[in-house]
Amino acid sequence: MATFAESVTDAWYQKKTWIYFLLPLMVLFWLISFVRRLLYRAGLLKSTEIPVPVIVVGNISVGGTGKSPLTAYLVKELKRRGLRPGIVSRGYGGKSDAYPLFVNEDSKTCEAGDEPVMLYQMTKSPVVVDPIRSRAALKLFNEHDCNVIICDDGLQHYALSRDIEICVIDGKRGLGNGYLLPVGPLRETKKRLHDVDFVIVNGDKCSAEPLINGLSIKQDGFLFGMTLQSADLVNLFDAKVLPISKLKNLNIHAVAGIGNPGRFFSALGDFGASVAGCGYPDHHDFTEDNILFEDDLPVVMTHKDAVKCRSLFEDKESDRPENLWFMPVNAQINESFIDTLCEKLKNCKAH
Repeated sequence: MATFAESVTDAWYQKKTWIYFLLPLMVLFWLISFVRRLLYRAGLLKSTEIPVPVIVVGNISVGGTGKSPLTAYLVKELKRRGLRPGIVSRGYGGKSDAYPLFVNEDSKTCEAGDEPVMLYQMTKSPVVVDPIRSRAALKLFNEHDCNVIICDDGLQHYALSRDIEICVIDGKRGLGNGYLLPVGPLRETKKRLHDVDFVIVNGDKCSAEPLINGLSIKQDGFLFGMTLQSADLVNLFDAKVLPISKLKNLNIHAVAGIGNPGRFFSALGDFGASVAGCGYPDHHDFTEDNILFEDDLPVVMTHKDAVKCRSLFEDKESDRPENLWFMPVNAQINESFIDTLCEKLKNCKAH
């Protein structure tokens, strides 16, 4: 039986009518959001300025859209151009005794959160976790000499001043029914898109053009398509690699605790695998029962889930299952995007 959260999500994207009974709550949500942003714009609530450019990667809808792979892509490309990027994150799902928290090879997801640990593994660049993102950004600037800072998520975190905003949209699910929470999946109205510098569509960008039709946008060419390129599967505990071509005609279990598990299961199916999928809520706290099955079929998960599931067997080195794998993904975008972004950076604070 579907949980209430699953039923609500289905209503958003399948445009079921019962969800409109929540309209009074949506009006309250809109009022609070509107007043909050108005206070920041009026200067009555202060945004912290950072001495170097800040890029915020976020979305206006709840759920997974591909923000973290895009963040990793930005770090890689900016480093290739000689910059020194660092990453700040709220660290959702983690709880530390002290903040700001630097992420390193020994960081635990229960303290730092799953996405920061994954981003550190993907980029090998400085990552700082703090619910107060401005404090994390200053920590990066002061202690790691970062000359550009990327905030993973946080489009609505106006306490951190930003120079460039990037909004990521799921090309398949779009903006759902177009309503604000809880009637729809939106954190802010569709009009928020005309304020951002770039809209990145995870999938076919043509599918998002109707979403921005009629909006007054900042510039031409601010809309780019992004694809997530899957790499060979990696064993959870060692350096073994399972070529992605081996998925063809292979029966597998797939588990995912991300914003849109169906996207992950579909990707595995596109490679020819016969997938028995188990989806869980985003940032799910996995147990062994969630990933161990009675048969010997391979179990495939996302990189984000792997950083948590690996910790389940830290004290069981001699009793680790051999058939647990994760599938890394890398963002692919037309190079004109990063060129345009770098041009914008030149006009930001000195770096």
